[in-house]
Amino acid sequence: MNRKSGVILGIALIIFLVISIIGAALMTVVMGKARQTNDLEKRTQAYFFARSGVEIAREYVNEKRKNDEQFFDEKVIVLHGNISSENNGELSFDFQDVTDVWPKDNVRASFEASASSFRNNEIVTAVWRDNEYTNFLSSGNAGDMTRTLAFMCSEGSAGIPVFDMAIFADGKISIGSAQKVYGNVGTNSTITKGKNRAITIRGNNKITEGDVYFGNGANIDGMKAGDFTRDGTLCTLDSNRDYALLLPDFPETPELINKDDLEVDQDVSVNADGYYKKITVGNRKTLTFDTGNAENVRKIVVDEFEFGSDSSIKLSGEGKLNLYVGVFITTGNSSISINKEGDRKEIDRVVLYYSGNSLENVDLDLIGTFFIEGASDITLGQGNNELRVSGLIIYAGESDVTMKGIPETHTVALFAPKAKVIMSGNASFYGAIVCNEYSANGNPDVYYRSAEEIFSDTSLEIIDGDGEEAFELWGE
Repeated sequence: MNRKSGVILGIALIIFLVISIIGAALMTVVMGKARQTNDLEKRTQAYFFARSGVEIAREYVNEKRKNDEQFFDEKVIVLHGNISSENNGELSFDFQDVTDVWPKDNVRASFEASASSFRNNEIVTAVWRDNEYTNFLSSGNAGDMTRTLAFMCSEGSAGIPVFDMAIFADGKISIGSAQKVYGNVGTNSTITKGKNRAITIRGNNKITEGDVYFGNGANIDGMKAGDFTRDGTLCTLDSNRDYALLLPDFPETPELINKDDLEVDQDVSVNADGYYKKITVGNRKTLTFDTGNAENVRKIVVDEFEFGSDSSIKLSGEGKLNLYVGVFITTGNSSISINKEGDRKEIDRVVLYYSGNSLENVDLDLIGTFFIEGASDITLGQGNNELRVSGLIIYAGESDVTMKGIPETHTVALFAPKAKVIMSGNASFYGAIVCNEYSANGNPDVYYRSAEEIFSDTSLEIIDGDGEEAFELWGE
């Protein structure tokens, strides 16, 4: 009997030992998992602290640069503080200028060397500029866990609305005494008083419909909206606009295979790139350019392009056409249509690069973009001619762009940010005008049309509507 009791006791001890070992192992696993979970939680929290530091510092940078573009060019700034503040949930941060003690060429070394002094802060972020990029180095501290993120970006100019006003000038705008303007008018200039006031309206005239904007920071206290506009408001820009940065370079003329002069006295189709000294399209004749497949760009260079009455250029195929023209020669008041049967919402299929200096006697109907080199003054319209461009008119020069007589110009926008635009007589313009300076005499009218409402997004790709491309790069 005692022998059986000893066996039972031994078995019980073994079972107890096994259970104890299993329990200890389970406890170890549970405690390990708890530590892992806690570490993961703190690691994740530290990451989001670091990420939040970048976003908070980025907002700080943007606010500072609204009033001073060069604020960060030579500075190194450190943001530090806590995001989980006990002060009614309000964030608590300090911004410290460490430019004199942290060399810009090795901010990371200074950042790491100073880590211990910022250990009690949940967020520590350094900000500095390097050429066109803004750099952020951000640490998040959660308990004994620290995560550090590196972020580099170029903001681009995405905040600039390209064509949101009837007339926008970098400098002075002078509205004629009998002119009608249907749409907003704005300038970068902050001069609001005296004979050099940025926006002047002669006589008792007023903007027919729209608001009036002076440059960011202009003092408009005491000024009356009713002195400028019939039913709009008087205000200042949130930030000034450098439209010249969006102006693309006029391209070099491509070197193509020489072709014989082409005289179109019956309908003709061209299916290859080429250089022509002269092309003549007879009265009521059609010249067709076969553009090939959708990925193809047909390139045609013409020194002298002569058109008869009611002549036209058509496109076949699915590709695009780049047409480089030295000068238009017309017989009488020629009516020229280019891609007239195309989709007027897709303006990027044809680009007409023009290096001439006059369109005085030309009626032109173009579905595409009209890019003028602008080596000298140019007259877009005179007399009763019409320039209908279902796309952009881009003028790359710094000379004058003139519309006089009773011509009509229809376009998404006349984009001439370096030029002076002059309208006189009874000229009419439908679209938006962006220029360096604007002046009007007589009874010219400007009717604003929203490009975004009329044309597709891809239609405006001839100029980058976002200016410089925004760039972002994260690292850890």
